[in-house]
Amino acid sequence: MLDIDISADTELGQRAIDAVDNYVRDNAAGPFQKADDWPIARTQIAGLRQIAVNEPVKVGEFAEHQRTKAQAKLDTTKNVERQRDLEAIIAFWVLVRGLCEGKPPKFSWSLTQMRDQVLPADLQDDKHPPGAQLTKEQQAARKGKREHRERWERQWGLDHYAAFFQRFCGHYLYEMSKRTTGE
Repeated sequence: MLDIDISADTELGQRAIDAVDNYVRDNAAGPFQKADDWPIARTQIAGLRQIAVNEPVKVGEFAEHQRTKAQAKLDTTKNVERQRDLEAIIAFWVLVRGLCEGKPPKFSWSLTQMRDQVLPADLQDDKHPPGAQLTKEQQAARKGKREHRERWERQWGLDHYAAFFQRFCGHYLYEMSKRTTGE
């Protein structure tokens, strides 16, 4: 548990802050008169945080669902200002999904990449030549290893997604309060 606390206060925390700062700089510089003017509402941030804590494997799906909804609205909108707002919403959900499962070269870092880098060696897949016939014992050992890896990945996700998105959402709300002038 101490490892995740240290990570949340160092690497994960800094990556979350940097991601929000870059998003705000590129998509929501403001200042805004009220919180409702922000591209992503407080309720969506709360929902993102809740999913990250309770069902971290669903954060990417949630982000893609939100992106798809915004894209459908963008495709039918003629109002230029509304188009800019929807593009900022889409950029946010693309960012969230990328932070979860992004791969190089588009994403230099993601939680999935981090997880794969720290996967213990004894849980990594053994490579077998194509067409290799495994004995029943080898198949059972492989299945047990896969199940152990899945449990490890699930626990890693619960710990790290919660820590990362806690900081990410908190920093977004901080930026929201700092840049909202009318409330």
